[in-house]
Amino acid sequence: MDFLKDLNQPKVYELKKAFCLFDLDGDGVISEQDLKNTFLTLGVDKSEYDIDQMFEGVVQPLNLDVFLLLMLQRANGLAPQDVMVGAFRMWDKANTGFIDKARFIHDITTYGDRFTPTEALEAVADAAITRGPQLNDEGQLVEKLDYLDFAENISGFQKTDHK
Repeated sequence: MDFLKDLNQPKVYELKKAFCLFDLDGDGVISEQDLKNTFLTLGVDKSEYDIDQMFEGVVQPLNLDVFLLLMLQRANGLAPQDVMVGAFRMWDKANTGFIDKARFIHDITTYGDRFTPTEALEAVADAAITRGPQLNDEGQLVEKLDYLDFAENISGFQKTDHK
């Protein structure tokens, strides 16, 4: 597993924990039955066809090494955390680690490769949000997005120190 040495180790650890959640029988392989049972545990009844589609093109057996490679391939286009933080900093003139959520959503739906309003709300749905101390025009506390935490959650698996 030499490919792991250049990766963000806390994220690799998270992937290893995720693998264990799917490998319900603990045999070191995620089988079609493991995946079907995982969905049933979550209250989702997937058909055999759906499960087969999820395994299509996946190297078998789906052990930890294959799982890690698969997840890394899926995240290949994601930027490392430090790059994401640098991008978010353009909204943080005071260098607080927080950005105005409404302003951020406005900007990503207005400029550049635009998000739809629905996509923008989905993008920040899981972000840590805090309120205040500023008030908006309606006298409500301004919602602030913790972009340091957000960047950690949405970044790729590469190390951020580039060593």
